[in-house]
Order: sequence, then C-alpha cells, then structure tokens
Amino acid sequence: MRRVKPPPRGEYLDAMFSCPLIHDLAADLTDLNWRKRRLPLAMHLAWGALARMCGSANRLDAELHDRYLWDSIVDRYQTGAETHAAGIRIARHNVAPLTSDTYRHVRDRLVDDEHLTVLLESFTQHSLRIANQIGLLLPNGAGSRTRPHPTRTIYGDGTIVRPLYRPRTDGTGRQDHDAAQHGRHDGQIWGNDLVIISTRGPEIHRRAILAIGRVHDVGHEAETAIGLIREVLAVAGDGVQAVCYDGALRGVHISTLMDELGLIVVNKVHAERRDGDVRTYRRVPLGQWEHTVGGRTCRHTLVAHAGAVHDTVLTDTGELVLSRPLERKQIRRYPRGRSGGWRFSLGVVVACPKQPFVAWVSPHPQPNEDGYGRPDQLRLIHENDQYFQTLYGLRNDAEAINSNYKRTLTADRASARGWRRQVLDLLSWGILTNTLAWHRHAPHNTEPASLASPRSTNHGATRLDHPT
Repeated sequence: MRRVKPPPRGEYLDAMFSCPLIHDLAADLTDLNWRKRRLPLAMHLAWGALARMCGSANRLDAELHDRYLWDSIVDRYQTGAETHAAGIRIARHNVAPLTSDTYRHVRDRLVDDEHLTVLLESFTQHSLRIANQIGLLLPNGAGSRTRPHPTRTIYGDGTIVRPLYRPRTDGTGRQDHDAAQHGRHDGQIWGNDLVIISTRGPEIHRRAILAIGRVHDVGHEAETAIGLIREVLAVAGDGVQAVCYDGALRGVHISTLMDELGLIVVNKVHAERRDGDVRTYRRVPLGQWEHTVGGRTCRHTLVAHAGAVHDTVLTDTGELVLSRPLERKQIRRYPRGRSGGWRFSLGVVVACPKQPFVAWVSPHPQPNEDGYGRPDQLRLIHENDQYFQTLYGLRNDAEAINSNYKRTLTADRASARGWRRQVLDLLSWGILTNTLAWHRHAPHNTEPASLASPRSTNHGATRLDHPT
C-alpha cells in the first residue's frame, strides 16, 4: 500500500482554527455551569487535538516554549473566533501559553458523565454537518437501495487501546482499573475497547469521524456499535444507506440494523467450520417459489448459502445440489406502518430453463423459523456480488483509522488513565481529522490556505511546517 505523506503541521493548524468545530463544541458545553477560565474552552479543546498532532502533552509543552509558535496559534484562534457567532476571543493580557497542567484540570472536568455525554453527542451532530459540507451522507446524494453509494455508507470498527500501565498479576502498583481482557482474532489483549463510526469519500483526507464510544461489557462490541449507529442516524436520517462492519455483527445485530434502522448491512458471513483456508457455510432453507409455464406449475426451492440465494436441484441419488448464486435484481425497502421500523425485500433472478423469473426473498426472520439464522447467513449484497467490494473496501479505512490514531500514542499505549480520558483523547484526534477534511474538501476552500501566521517569522514557520 502506498504511504501518504502526512500534511504539514501548519496546515493542521490552519484547518483546526478556521473550522468552526471547536467553537461549536465549546458553545454546547458552556450552558452546563462552566466556570470561566483564563483561556476559552475552545482553546482547551484545540490543545487536546494539538497534543495528538505532536504525539504527547509533554512534547507539546516543549514546542510551545517557542513564543513564535504560540503567537501563531493565538492569531489563528482569534481569526476563527471572530468569524464564529459563539466564538470567544482571548484577552491580550491572557496570551501566556497553555500548559499540560492547566489542560488536565479542564480535561478532568470534561470527562465527568454529564459533560462527556453532551460532548460526544455534540461531536456527532457537528461532525455530520462537516460530512455534509464535504459531500458525504447527503439525503439526495448518489446511489439507491439497490446500489448504495460509498459516500452514503458508514463503517466502523473497534480498537483496543493498551493502558498506560502494564497490569500486574498481584494487583499492586499503578494500573488502569477500567481496562479488561478482550479477545481478538490474534489472541487476548488487555485494554479498553473503543468503537469508531466514520464515513469517507474517494479523495485523500476526505474522511469524517462521526461517533465514538467505549465497549463497557467485554464481548459486546456489536451492541456498542449499534448504539453509535443509532445516534448517527438520528442526525443523518436518510443520508445513510448502508453500513459496513466486521464479523462482530451476527444475525441478531444485522436484524436490528435492518428492522429498526432500515440499513443495508455489508459484511462477510460467518462460516460454520474452518479447515485452514477452506470454509464450510450453513444452508438455510428460504422456502418454495412457484411460477406457471405452459399451464403447468414449476416449483423451485431456494436456500441461503454463503450469503447468497441459490436454487436447488435434487439429483437421482438424493443429493441436494446448489446452483450458482442467483443474480441480484433489486433491493426494496418498505415502512412497517404503525409498528414502526422497516422491511426489506431482495429480488433475485431464478434462471429456470423453462422461463426465468424474479423471486422476492425476505432477509428477516420468518414466523416459522427459530433464531436469526436467515439474517445471519443471508446478505442483501453478498460477497460474490460484483458491487460488494465497492462497499466492503471501506472496511480497510476502518483499520487505517485505528492505525493512524495509535501512531499518535507513545509506545502504543494510552495517553491517560481511565476510559473516559481515553475517549476524550480519541475525540481530540477526531477533531484533528474532521477539521482537516473540512479544510481540504469543503467548497469554500478551492485553494490551499497560507501556512504562515500573520505575526510569525521564518523561525516560527519552520517549526510549523515540520511534518508529523
């Protein structure tokens, strides 16, 4: 994979302080009896994002000893505050650099339950506005239910952040009491499982982090992801057509996403057995379909196998042979009426030798079926569909998001103790990511902004333009 050179730090600063995101977040928090401080709350939110840009709070403290750099940051902040309706300017007698000690006091106030809940909800709301401004998740955008468009698809993944202190078997010493043992495909790992929901376009850095949460119960990542997706849809509405996720979603979760939220789920089917690279999948009967040809009734028994719908033929020896995956014709979605929710119907072309016809298959559990075998083994867009990779390729970016965030951590360990601080730290990195996407791809920015500060000299610009 081609490595992309990270943007200069000066562009990160221009992006974060010209974008209204930090002022929007601060405005939503000031109604909660927030005590007035020397520097506005928006500057503290920006400081947390800058710490992720530099890799640690201590390194940011060292860099801010350069007065030219701090003056450049203040100038950018003042310009952004002047253009925002709720922006609060910094008094000129309060321009001493913000330090990590001061920021920690504000951070510990931000992570209490009341403020953190409001901050996460506000982040989702304003991040979706940024996504719309860069042409993502638009209700009247490209795509349809039959062919969902990548720019109207959200995707997510969980990542386990190792704690700041290594756990000891005897329970002594410093440790993160919020961390737990989580199972992954590569074994067990100790830490906090954080979930990220995002969306992106095809261009570099056209990505928006939409929602962030923590898995509170080990093994329940899917429930956390569904909760975050529900929050995204509450704001995005019909702008979201589909969701991509990994194998953490099983039949009961996929059924919830289709029934309650009306989303097409794009992920791979769980195999019943694995023998090396060979996978064996279950066969779920879907029922019989009839059509009349020349006055005679022709019956076809359809089954779900490896996510696709197959026609079946019973041989002379009594063996049930599957056809090739049936071609997907159309996906329809209907409201359920008074009960609420949605109902999907998948149209597939049954290639009958006498006369082909379209069979409409429900991906939802049926009254005569036990459990969630049908939504677990049947996909509206299955893995062999030519359109599958167009959407499922977004899953690669979910892994890239996790990797890019962890590159900002020292020694691949959390920057603070406790899951609330770690969620805030991840949100700070989300601010950095979303403002860069806004800066590069929002319509108002047709040309790159200047990297030089109005008051900075060449000495300051050299440090700003040093790549991360």
